[in-house]
Amino acid sequence: MPAPKKKKTVHGAVSRRMALMPTAKSELSSLKMKLKVLQRVNEIAASTFDVQPLLDRAMDLVTEIAPSEAGSLLLLSSDRTTLKFSIVKGSASAKLEGLEIPVGQGIAGWVAKTGIPLTVNDVASEPKWKKEIADNVDFPTRSILCVPLKSRAEVIGVVELINKLRDEDYNDDDLEIIELLGAHLSTLIENSRLYSEAREKVERISAMAETSALISSSLDVKRVLETVMNVAKDVIDAEASSIFLYDEEKHEFFFEIATGDAGDAVKQIRVPWGKGMVGWAAEHMQTLLVPDVTKDPRFYSKVDEKSKFQTRNAITVPLKPKNKLIGVAQVLNKKGGLFSREDVELFETLARQAAVAIENASLYTDLQELFLNSIRTVVSLIDAKDDYTAGHSSRVTQYALMIADQLGYDTENRKRLELAALLHDVGKIGMPDAILKKPSGLTAEEFAIVKDHPNKGAEALEPIKQMKAIIPGVRYHHEKLDGKGYPAGLSGDQVPMDAQIICVGDSYDAMNSDRPYRKGLGMEESVRRLRQDSGTQFNPKLVEAFVSALENEEKK
Repeated sequence: MPAPKKKKTVHGAVSRRMALMPTAKSELSSLKMKLKVLQRVNEIAASTFDVQPLLDRAMDLVTEIAPSEAGSLLLLSSDRTTLKFSIVKGSASAKLEGLEIPVGQGIAGWVAKTGIPLTVNDVASEPKWKKEIADNVDFPTRSILCVPLKSRAEVIGVVELINKLRDEDYNDDDLEIIELLGAHLSTLIENSRLYSEAREKVERISAMAETSALISSSLDVKRVLETVMNVAKDVIDAEASSIFLYDEEKHEFFFEIATGDAGDAVKQIRVPWGKGMVGWAAEHMQTLLVPDVTKDPRFYSKVDEKSKFQTRNAITVPLKPKNKLIGVAQVLNKKGGLFSREDVELFETLARQAAVAIENASLYTDLQELFLNSIRTVVSLIDAKDDYTAGHSSRVTQYALMIADQLGYDTENRKRLELAALLHDVGKIGMPDAILKKPSGLTAEEFAIVKDHPNKGAEALEPIKQMKAIIPGVRYHHEKLDGKGYPAGLSGDQVPMDAQIICVGDSYDAMNSDRPYRKGLGMEESVRRLRQDSGTQFNPKLVEAFVSALENEEKK
């Protein structure tokens, strides 16, 4: 009797295992599918930063994972009142793309409003379904699967699939995998938006850089004004020209530029507010043409008396950039006759140029600071992607400039290094948060994405002519002296000096800062490691310059 009992027990265990096998196979298949989705999402994320191509590829993946006749990605408007068909797959795509529907209406509108996913396998019996859209585009609809896209717990859009192929119903597995994909798609959308915003800021920085270059070429404002006034005198064919600047404290005007025979004689003369043609043009903020000064009560004769110059006629123009008075320009005595209306228009144009030159000279310092602040804004987008790297770029810049000061960098080289250090990690914009914030070791594929950020940063800056000089520092700041760095494997003197300096500052900050997997090492240990890797990873001269600067800071 014991033997048959044992055989029955074995048979029962085998039966139970056999019963569990379909479930195990199903779970394994589901896991494989999820891994495949994650792999494909990472491939899409690494393929482009541009929003539309990225979303288009993502929707191809959506309709592949849950095979359907059609699929749409709808994004929420900025005022959160409408959904726009941004990407549409299927036969009705041409009619649907760009179409907007109110939030709250239809299945997609309901999902956007509530943030709750919905599967409907018989839309005719679903009150939320708005058949008008399907009728308008002549697309028979049988079933719908719709999931919300969320960023920081807030709905930013929805993914909608229509009519599962082979007349099948959407099931829980479909919903689960599309929700998983939707979560990653939301991250891609948010990162793409950040990249677009950053690119827009970089483009704005480019425009400011071009303006700064123009300002830098005309910092000698007096020389510029003298040129403008001499051109005015010669082209308009006048005997003299001048620029008066307004002294707000003394409420009077003084000669800044005076051309013609009496130029030197008038330099000490001042004109009170409201006096003469200069005072009138300033007070009324209007151009004044006087054909004969002897017949005009606004003529201030004391200037002629002191300068021994005889004024016959004049054009007087207020200098008012952005409608703020800063002075007055004037041309005197048309040779051989009277000033014409064309002379007035030309002089007004030249006066505006003079006003811009004066304002630019006074705003130069402010513009330079604005330019740097714009760069810092872009950098803050990068650092804000990870709480542990907040302030990283600013600290690396500080450390790089400490080294530069030890090496005696001049102003121009120091400014170039500062920009390169601030933007050294700009290539991390658009990198998946899952990689940046991963608390454990990266896979080979993930590390390959990380290693490409210096190239991505350099490529983002290449279209900007004024950024050309800083690109080597950005592209090669992860190179090592022994040639074992990335992305190009440069060695020794092949590594640009700016990149070597940034590498020291970047490495020190990485060691000295807290990370998800460890506490910061502290100054003493971080310095020890810098010295330990001197000659292989780091330039020994730069390490010692940095250590010296750190010690000097400690003594303060």
